[in-house]
This record gives sequence, C-alpha cells and structure tokens, in this order.
Amino acid sequence: MAATAPQYPFVPKSNRWLEPGQYWAVPLSDGRFACGRVLDVPREPDLHVPVSRVLFLAGLLDWVGPTPPTSRAIAGAGLLAQGFAHIKAITTTGAAVLGRRDLEADGIVAAPWRSHEGGGTVWVYEGARRVRPPGAADRDLPVMGTWGYSVITVLAERAFATR
Repeated sequence: MAATAPQYPFVPKSNRWLEPGQYWAVPLSDGRFACGRVLDVPREPDLHVPVSRVLFLAGLLDWVGPTPPTSRAIAGAGLLAQGFAHIKAITTTGAAVLGRRDLEADGIVAAPWRSHEGGGTVWVYEGARRVRPPGAADRDLPVMGTWGYSVITVLAERAFATR
C-alpha cells in the first residue's frame, strides 16, 4: 500500500514530502512573521550535495506580515537568502509546512553557488543540481554551506524585526 501525501499543514519528519515551492512561517520577536520556502530537495547522489532524508535547500523570502504566510500573501515576494538546512529548520521555527506555491509563479530560482574554494574540481550548482565547472564570471559566487536549525530565524530577525 502506497503512502499518501500529507494534507496542509503538516509537520515533516523527513524530506520525503518536501517539494519546491512549499512554505512555512518564521515567527519574529516583534510578533510578525517571515516566510521560508523549500527551493530544492537533493534526491540524486552527488559529490558535493549529500542526499539525506532530512536535508533540503531552504530560502528566506523578502516578505514579512502580521499573520503567517499564505499563498496569496507571498505572491511576488523575492528571495533574500538560501542555504541547505535540516527539516528542523522548519519544525523549530514554524512547526509546519503551511502550503505550496509554484516558485516559477514568483520568478524564484535558486541562486547559483560554488561547491568549494579549492583542492579538487570546483563546480557551479543551481539549487541541488550540478551545472558546470566555474568560469571567470563565477569567481564571486558564494560557497554554499549548511544552515543550523535557527539560521533562517536569525536572518529574518536581521532583515525585518530590527528595521
């Protein structure tokens, strides 16, 4: 018997049901909410992007509101930051995936990044997908890292609660 996808909202216990475009609330200290989005979920083994049952590429939107995000409220909001995260980045902040909105509808594409700085072949990635060796124009791309559970909250506080 095949498992059925959970209904929204749901609390992820793994990344099995995570998919690009899903969003969750990031509560701020001033009572407002920021919004996290699932940008990608690594499913294919790769040298620089581990496949794990708990890892996904998270994004922080350029959005803040008085109530938790909805598909309509976040329409058109751009991406402020991205990083690989554990599902606890969702469960320790907003506790649940609230819904899904196509990333394409908002023009959101994961920003390109480099696998590392040196010592072996460096690659440029888009989301969790390796696309090419870097060229001269890729010199300033960030090296992607993994966020701790609370990094998205810290970034959201800096962006919105201290304004």
